[in-house]
Amino acid sequence: MPQESYAYACARLSALSRRLLDEATLKRMAEGSLEEALHLLTDRRYGALPDAGPEDGERMIERELLGMREEVKELSPRPEITDLFLLSSDTMNLKTLIKARLLAQGDISWQAGGLFDREQLEAAVSSQDYSLLPPVFQEELSALEKSLAVHVEPQRISIALDRAYLKHALSVTGRDRDFHHYFQAKADFDNVITFLRVRAMGGGRGMLKDVLLAPGGIPLQAFYDGYDLSAESYGRMLEQSVCRRELSAAMDKMYASGSIGEVEKARDNYLTALISNHRHDVLTLFPVVGYIMAKEREAQNIRLILTVKRNGLSDAVITERLVKLYG
Repeated sequence: MPQESYAYACARLSALSRRLLDEATLKRMAEGSLEEALHLLTDRRYGALPDAGPEDGERMIERELLGMREEVKELSPRPEITDLFLLSSDTMNLKTLIKARLLAQGDISWQAGGLFDREQLEAAVSSQDYSLLPPVFQEELSALEKSLAVHVEPQRISIALDRAYLKHALSVTGRDRDFHHYFQAKADFDNVITFLRVRAMGGGRGMLKDVLLAPGGIPLQAFYDGYDLSAESYGRMLEQSVCRRELSAAMDKMYASGSIGEVEKARDNYLTALISNHRHDVLTLFPVVGYIMAKEREAQNIRLILTVKRNGLSDAVITERLVKLYG
């Protein structure tokens, strides 16, 4: 049952956070063998599988993320907000499931820790009955399924679900200044990245209507109007963003390097900082959301290390792809 007390929730989460793996432990896992990495995890009781073997890595991660979900659902004073951050995993899983159904794929990757269990989402996708999801998802997925019945276009799956997720998040957080800003910033960054990709591939202004997501601070019309402008003229468009300085700086780096990845990196850093900068504000929801982020990043790093070890890849892959821990 959700708690009404921020102080109680944050105190409990502070204790739970002590179980998070630190950078030193991840470094030891990265430097050792697969068996040594698993031994370190079992020593820390990660996934509560004391007899875990080389084939149990994914099961450990899944159990740990499912445990995180239950902890957050029990402790969150505002489940309508924390549910949004859990729903992000469901959004990714729905993309995977629908694509797998269309392409007749068997084995799929799965991100545990969402609001819904795997069986629930698999049943929804199989029956094309999305009534368990928020209304915006139902609307977007209903339109998507009709479109896919005529023409199979996997890219539309990701667009429809990303659009549904942002619409829902912006609606739920409408009166919450802090978290509404978070999702507005995400929308602005994502739409700018999409805008830049469409321009780079010469897709034309007409393509924008099909690929842009929900608007954040920048109205969608601004992207249509700015499509034929030079890069130097984007300032007016960016000025309407809730994160105008960060976006402008990211685009400057992109022009210098030639890589849209600079904007993606800036997005991830900015959104993480919006939460982590308030991780010690114990009378707010930030520590609860921060705990979700921390567990997801931890799982991402563990999966990377175990995959590299299991497949005999170079340890340099770990160094290149390891994400910074939350905090």
